[in-house]
Amino acid sequence: MRLGLGLGGLGLDSVGLIEQAKARGVSGLLMDVSETRKLPAEDWRRLLAANELEVVQVGAWALNPLRPTAETEQIARDAIAAAAQLSAPYIVLGGGTKNANHSFCGHPDNFTDAAIAEAASNLKTLAREAEGAGVVVTLEIHFATVLCDWAACRKLIDEIGSGAVKINLDAANMIRYYDYWNSSEYVRRGIESLSDIIATCHAKDVVMHDALHLHMDECPAGEGCLNYADVIGLADAHLPPETYMMVEHTPLEKLSSAMAYIRESAAKAGVAII
Repeated sequence: MRLGLGLGGLGLDSVGLIEQAKARGVSGLLMDVSETRKLPAEDWRRLLAANELEVVQVGAWALNPLRPTAETEQIARDAIAAAAQLSAPYIVLGGGTKNANHSFCGHPDNFTDAAIAEAASNLKTLAREAEGAGVVVTLEIHFATVLCDWAACRKLIDEIGSGAVKINLDAANMIRYYDYWNSSEYVRRGIESLSDIIATCHAKDVVMHDALHLHMDECPAGEGCLNYADVIGLADAHLPPETYMMVEHTPLEKLSSAMAYIRESAAKAGVAII
């Protein structure tokens, strides 16, 4: 397994991004396309090479495949171009939702074969552009979107019909109420059933609060229900050894503990970080 880091939304400049990555001992970066624009591609390439880092994923989350616009489609094309310029193998975006407010929030029309067919149709042009650029589009799964369960993930990828579109496994995004107390078994089914189309992984967690009504929040890895020794062990058993796990959505003050937890979990699972 390889270890990477996403620090989007923390306001870091290019120097701060590199410094954090070096301090955490990772080899790869997850960067939103807006972050890649902070420096010319030539400067990024020089900075990355000098620090023995690589960009793994370029984020294009602005594109919602079930509510695309000319502007967000251009952002995805820009992400493909940035990935190609920086020798990044992947871009990442969500699978799609009918929700107009957020690309990872629910809508009752998300969970149908018609929604899967629409998302697939809207992603086919992007898939062709990715094929031409030698880049793979990874779709980040989430239970509230069209990629609501493992079967839906398979169906969408099959309907797109391109080797340039695969799945980004974010286990925390898939945890629902009845999966919370048996998360390792639920994640096992997902990894085993989708192993041939999982390209990358994200690492964060989800926690349920004691309240009168259901309330779950994402949180740093190690603070929620997921057992990452199990997740990493499953990933190692079913995915290529060079597969990246990208730690993300973690405040700087909690990053050291989250990274330590992931490394301890890998050691517990007997998995080497390469």
